[in-house]
Amino acid sequence: MEEDRNLLDYIYVLVKWRRMIGLSVLFVVLATAGISLFLPEKWTANTMLLPHEEDAGNLEMSMLMSAAVPGNIGGLLGQSTPGERLVTIIKSRRVLGAMVDRFGLVADYGAANRDLAMETLAELVETELGSGGTLKVQAEASSAKLAADLANGLAAELDVVMHQQKRGLAMGDRVFLEGRLDSVQRAIEVKAMQLQHLQEQYGIVDLKAQTEAIVGVAQHIVQELTLQEVKLGVARGALHPDHEKHRLLEMEVGELRHQLDQIVGEYEYRAGAEAKAAFAALGPPLKELPELGLQFARYSLELKLAEHTLTLLVAQLEGAKLRQAKQVPAVQVLDLATPPEYRSAPRRTLIVFVAALLSLLISVVLAFIGESLSKLSSQHQGKLKSIGELMGPRT
Repeated sequence: MEEDRNLLDYIYVLVKWRRMIGLSVLFVVLATAGISLFLPEKWTANTMLLPHEEDAGNLEMSMLMSAAVPGNIGGLLGQSTPGERLVTIIKSRRVLGAMVDRFGLVADYGAANRDLAMETLAELVETELGSGGTLKVQAEASSAKLAADLANGLAAELDVVMHQQKRGLAMGDRVFLEGRLDSVQRAIEVKAMQLQHLQEQYGIVDLKAQTEAIVGVAQHIVQELTLQEVKLGVARGALHPDHEKHRLLEMEVGELRHQLDQIVGEYEYRAGAEAKAAFAALGPPLKELPELGLQFARYSLELKLAEHTLTLLVAQLEGAKLRQAKQVPAVQVLDLATPPEYRSAPRRTLIVFVAALLSLLISVVLAFIGESLSKLSSQHQGKLKSIGELMGPRT
């Protein structure tokens, strides 16, 4: 019964103070609605962007790196995604300044100068990276048309900046590649001259074929020399040293040894002109073949590497020229911003509803406080009066 009595008391208080509660709520609602009419309207427009796929020539190193690391670990290595680069450019002073100048935002924002207008614009522009590398750009302005124009203007200016940046990078690559190409061409000329000089000095045409030929000749001479030395040994035991056949065998053995020495390279510079011409056709002497082979292989390898580098540089240079000349949009606009039908702020209905709810709660609390004060006993009223006198000003 005590609970029912208390509930009836609460209802009694609300009914008794209903006029005060109703008038308070009505006054707050009307005041809030009137004030909300003077709040500046804000409109928000959105556009959806997608970075254009980069050329394969620009992504060779990034592809090699991304193939070696899984997932998004590349971000931990300092690599940024195309969407993140777009966000950075949108927030740059160049893009914001262009928007401030194009749409006269200094006057629209009531800013003291251009820098303050850019700071205000940066706060009113929001970006959101979506799945698939998309970028959502949201612009807030004082009118629906200005919000849409501002969002589309940001996308257009972003494309201009990205395109100029790519052209600048392509021009830098082109200048570097042209300089590198010139140095590689000079290196090829030097390597070719070194190889030609080595071939002319030692009569090298085909080192492998000449080596096989001179080894075959040396093998034949060694076999013939061995046979003649055996015959000479037999003749020494059977014939007189002055015998014609004995002397003929000695001459043949000596000549074979002399030819073998020439092939090996022992007496090359003491040989006659005819012998030099004959052995020059075979190539360099055997004792010089290891060193010459190594030197010839090194020159040939350096020349081939330089030629291969030249081929790659020519291809890269053509790619840089193509990137510099082509007019491909750097940013694709997936959803063009349109003037919104409804404003984003102020939300007057919500403001009035919250104000009415708060005023109702405060009025109910004040009603119960007033009811409690009216029921104070004379003793309590005397204490309350004394408290008021104590807290009052002293004369």
